[in-house]
Amino acid sequence: MVPAFHRRLGMIVAALGLSTLGGCATVASEPRTVCSAASPFRPGMETIEGYRVFTGPDGDSAVEPLSIDARHVTLPFNGRVIDIFNLPTAPTRGVQIVAGPANMDLPMHPAPYKEMFILLSGSFTITTRAFSAEMQPGSVLLFEDTDASHGHGGKIGPCGYVSLSIAP
Repeated sequence: MVPAFHRRLGMIVAALGLSTLGGCATVASEPRTVCSAASPFRPGMETIEGYRVFTGPDGDSAVEPLSIDARHVTLPFNGRVIDIFNLPTAPTRGVQIVAGPANMDLPMHPAPYKEMFILLSGSFTITTRAFSAEMQPGSVLLFEDTDASHGHGGKIGPCGYVSLSIAP
């Protein structure tokens, strides 16, 4: 039996058009990285376009265009920019799509809030003082180290990454 969270995640991924979650590969004969174009999200995007389906005044389903603007965030420790799309949610939850640029180091820091991080494409290496692991598409991290003295950090891989961030 598939847990409810995984069913919901599968529906979100399908709704976002990510039936194949892309990553990247190094070409053996050449010293360059080839990044997959499977993810429709890229650093530098301005908006995500879609549709809002809701109950109309007649009690039936209605549809209207939906446009979600990016919030471009300049990181204070290196001046590079990540793109964050705040998705419509209930008032007590936050859901974001985050597109991070390739080869960016993230310094050690505690989580600013409890967060479920789901890697949709690309790669990310998570590090703490005692642990390091490479995350690939489909990897899930639950950040609960909000009061950690050193926290966690990492490095975004050679193809950047796209993640789904959920504040439970």
